[in-house]
Amino acid sequence: MKSTKNIIDLSSEGDFEEVFKTYYQQLAAFAFQYVGSHEIAEELVQDVFTNVWIKSDQIEIRTAIKSYLYGAVRNASLNFLKHKKIERRYEKQEQNKVDSFETNFLELDELQIEINNALNQLPEKCRQIFEMSRFEEKKYKEIADELSLSIKTVENQMGRALKVMRTALSRHLPSFVFWVISVLQKNLWG
Repeated sequence: MKSTKNIIDLSSEGDFEEVFKTYYQQLAAFAFQYVGSHEIAEELVQDVFTNVWIKSDQIEIRTAIKSYLYGAVRNASLNFLKHKKIERRYEKQEQNKVDSFETNFLELDELQIEINNALNQLPEKCRQIFEMSRFEEKKYKEIADELSLSIKTVENQMGRALKVMRTALSRHLPSFVFWVISVLQKNLWG
């Protein structure tokens, strides 16, 4: 390495090549201790040398080239590990979202099966009134008019249907309560 007053000229191809040959293997072994992969360690060291070459006109290293390079490789290795940690955290969050969605989807399927079973337990007229209210979104007055019944009869049949549904779907009570409230609000204030 040519040096004037212990200054290494990294913009000199000869000096740079000599530094590269002298330290590359040592630095790759050093990086491996951090990242645990020979390929990644070599990539990190190559990146450090590439940056040193590109910025050679801006970098002035006095006698401690070895310390400078080891520090740069350590920082590159730690940055790589930090980035991997963030990637793993993001992947875990995304997987949790997928798992949660799949769980919710399965619970929804299960709830739909239980709703259908509960509907099948209702007497025919009661089920018809319930379905007209819930699935056809008709108001109690509309149902009463269409079936030639009093509004009171429709209200009583809906109460009966909701009681059967509540009992049959008790383990899904929070979801069912929200569903029932939406039905009642629609009919009372809609």
